[in-house]
Parts: sequence; C-alpha cells; structure tokens
Amino acid sequence: MDRKQQLRNVAFGGAWSEQIAGREAIAAAIETLKRAAAGAARRDPRTAEVITALDLLCKNHSKGDILRDAWRRGATWEPAPRRIRELARIADLLAAGHGDGKARSGDV
Repeated sequence: MDRKQQLRNVAFGGAWSEQIAGREAIAAAIETLKRAAAGAARRDPRTAEVITALDLLCKNHSKGDILRDAWRRGATWEPAPRRIRELARIADLLAAGHGDGKARSGDV
C-alpha cells in the first residue's frame, strides 16, 4: 500500500493527511532536482522524471515560470561545472519557495 493510501485510511480524517502527502511529494521533487543537478555532467537533466518534478515545484511558486525556463536553459550550458552550479542554484530557489529556506527570493 502506498503512502497516500495509508494516509487516506487514517480514522481521524481531516485535511492534514492530504497535506502530509503533498509535502512528501514536494520533498521528493526537490530531491529529484538536486540529484539531477549534481549528476548533470553525466546525465541529461531534462528527463521525464525531472521535468515532472520541475513542473510540480513551479506550479505554485511565484517565480515558477521564470525558474522553469532557467532550468531548461541551464541544462544546456557548457562546461559541465557551470551547468551543475546553475541547476543547483535553481533547485535551491525552488526549495526555498516551498519552505526549505536555503535561498532568498531576491536571488533570482
């Protein structure tokens, strides 16, 4: 049984169980972007899994469209260390926008 189904089966009910599942999905998406950034020298950071995570994080972010475009541009940068730094910066900004607190919104 997946985590979302487990939370749905909790007898107490309420919106908190859906909020937990949403926060877990956001945390997983942030980790996906961070792994993609770190591995950008060896792997294309524009896989379907990464783009799905990017879309989830950009959907409710005040600068989501800008950051999505920045990720797509940054994914093509050469040399690889420059690409990795840019993608890691964008991942940190998206994480901060979802409460991670590592970056400030003025850093875009």
